[in-house]
Amino acid sequence: MTTDFRDRIEAAYQRSGNALGWRFLYSPAETLQGARIAFLGLNPGGSAEDDAHATYAMESGSAYSHESWVGCAPGESRLQRQVLALFERLDTKPEHVLAGNLVPFRSRDWQSLKNPEDSVQFGTELWEEVLRSAKPALVITMGSQTRRIVVNLLGIEELTKHDVGWGRVAAYKGRFDGGRFVGLPHLSRFGIITRPQSTEVLDELLPIKEP
Repeated sequence: MTTDFRDRIEAAYQRSGNALGWRFLYSPAETLQGARIAFLGLNPGGSAEDDAHATYAMESGSAYSHESWVGCAPGESRLQRQVLALFERLDTKPEHVLAGNLVPFRSRDWQSLKNPEDSVQFGTELWEEVLRSAKPALVITMGSQTRRIVVNLLGIEELTKHDVGWGRVAAYKGRFDGGRFVGLPHLSRFGIITRPQSTEVLDELLPIKEP
């Protein structure tokens, strides 16, 4: 499985016209074989690959806890701290979460991604296969675009909207065949996981240490 996905991503990347590299998993490849929780962002950001960071998958540990981002100590960037707090709330070790990017191709921002329609189509087909194999009981997305794509991928027909106590920003909850779905705002902008005003809604969406 590992070689198959790696080769397919590389081939699709070459076809896409993007030139800043690609990144697939923020977790070890073993999570592809089965994980209780999946956590998906949209695509890797930045203007260049970091040779110290994994490309296909982590050898061990999680990128959220083990890597240095934006000049911070490992696990200490704003986004990393939020995601690690989320995993702690879910009573799971970061390296046990199937974590990655829906679209593996890096871009400085979403607007600068080349061939976005084809890139999304590729990512959707790839993750449809990944999720079908891993069978997570809980799928969490980060950001509105990722939410919309994954909701369609999972065939979710109904979502409930939840005010997170941050203006008009909301989170969403739904069910798919075999599990639950939660769509969160992007945690690099909206640090709701550790924000007291968001505790009540998080208790509804993601109860602490749920069995």
